[in-house]
Amino acid sequence: MTQLPKIIIVGSGIIGASIALACQDLNADILVLEQGTSGGVASGTSFGWINASFAESSAYYALRLEAIEGFRNLGLRLDLKDSLRWQGTLWWEDAGADFDAQWTKMLSNGYAARLLNKDEVSVLEPNLVDAPEKAILTYAEGAALAHETAKSILKHVSSNGGKLIENCMVTGVQSHYGRLHGVKTNVGDFNCDMLVLATGAQAQSGMDGLDWSLPMANKTGMILQTNRLPPFLNHTLMTSDVHFRQNVDGSLTAGEIFGGDFNPAANPNTLAMQTLKRIRAQLKNVETMTIADVKVGQRPVPKDGFPVIGAVNELDGLFTAVMHSGVTLGPLVGELLAAQMLLGSKSALLADFSPARFEV
Repeated sequence: MTQLPKIIIVGSGIIGASIALACQDLNADILVLEQGTSGGVASGTSFGWINASFAESSAYYALRLEAIEGFRNLGLRLDLKDSLRWQGTLWWEDAGADFDAQWTKMLSNGYAARLLNKDEVSVLEPNLVDAPEKAILTYAEGAALAHETAKSILKHVSSNGGKLIENCMVTGVQSHYGRLHGVKTNVGDFNCDMLVLATGAQAQSGMDGLDWSLPMANKTGMILQTNRLPPFLNHTLMTSDVHFRQNVDGSLTAGEIFGGDFNPAANPNTLAMQTLKRIRAQLKNVETMTIADVKVGQRPVPKDGFPVIGAVNELDGLFTAVMHSGVTLGPLVGELLAAQMLLGSKSALLADFSPARFEV
């Protein structure tokens, strides 16, 4: 019997889980190592917006646009009806010239979008206290509960023979003459043919036996989730004041990213209450809305803002996948990286996002 290639993925968030699934689809033996619990850390603090609305380069736009379809396919395959909703987005985060520039950019990209006036927005979202004068409807977009989606993917991987070890801290790699052959962890050593570092914000930390780390510009973010409410919101709302949406289970998710002036000693509950107040001010009849959960965490952002996906030249057999917008990109990145690792197929979509751009 031919032995299957052994692949270890470090990190069980939506990126690591998606890579595990795609590698398993190509007949690899999968082991996922997670320092915490299933689903990872960053996925739990993700807003979960699936979109290609904002992309700082044509290559990044092409990747994100293809990724939307990849997520649709994953949702159908795994029946992610409890964690995935394709409700479209209403966007009026900016105004004036910035709003016009965003609309012009969407038009030039041929993005699936419409420009709406105040009355049209009010029809689509009748529970807004005061609809904006204009908004952009991007009707092909969706949103996912990233942590729950990652866990669903991992459950499928496990049911097909893959393994997940939680509370497992990878401390180093093992190699011989430039070829990786295993990892060292707090629970023992594991051999492998290939290793993927899907470690999110921690990609900037080094490892024993590996003279490589990724320069990062991580952002601190907060995710708020409310109690479950009857259906009353139809889209993800990217307003000038706060971003929020209603999930399949009726709860609302709101996201906020803080810049360099964020005080790590700030009380997350106080921040959450301020955010909830801003949401209530925009909606009718939400007196029963309360906070059910608050998470503050580091969102992984490579130094230049773009994804880092592919082979790490330092060691043969070592790969990485780290990015912001991991929810949008996860399923597609899993497929493309798995094809590169196991079939030697390099997608043109990843050409601009190789780790080599950070290597001296």
